[in-house]
Amino acid sequence: MESILEAETRESHLANLRTVDAAMMPFGHTLGFRVERVMDGEAVVVMECRRDMHNIFGYMHGGAIFSIADTAIGLAHVASLDTQQTGTTVESKINFLRPALDGKLRAHARCVKQGRNLSLFECDVLDEENRLIARISATMMALEGERSEGRRRLYAVPERAEADLARQEGA
Repeated sequence: MESILEAETRESHLANLRTVDAAMMPFGHTLGFRVERVMDGEAVVVMECRRDMHNIFGYMHGGAIFSIADTAIGLAHVASLDTQQTGTTVESKINFLRPALDGKLRAHARCVKQGRNLSLFECDVLDEENRLIARISATMMALEGERSEGRRRLYAVPERAEADLARQEGA
């Protein structure tokens, strides 16, 4: 089990990432995510319904809706892991319940049952009127030791920001 210091370190690292970069990851910038909250076993991610993300019928593309939910679940899972663990998705399922046209979508993910290796998460995607757009469930796996090699480091926003700044100054 992790110590209080390790938990504070992870929580402060996630809080720092969110402060420096509201999307917390490169893919989040592509779709325009803003992470509102990340805490042990819970995360909220917001995204604007943009016309460039519509499908052929003029609704928000299902892949964009799934992406915001997958991101919220992934962040909630990361926040629930020990500092010596990383994680991955084992399976995920989505039920689309109504189309999203415009406004903001809010994905609220939460841990339903956390196990030693496998955990169950759910995520509701709501529109601005709090109507349920989609419900997602996912089984997440905690990885340790050799199984987590290459995944240990969380995305380093400050390093990326410094590299981007250096590139801009050189141009």
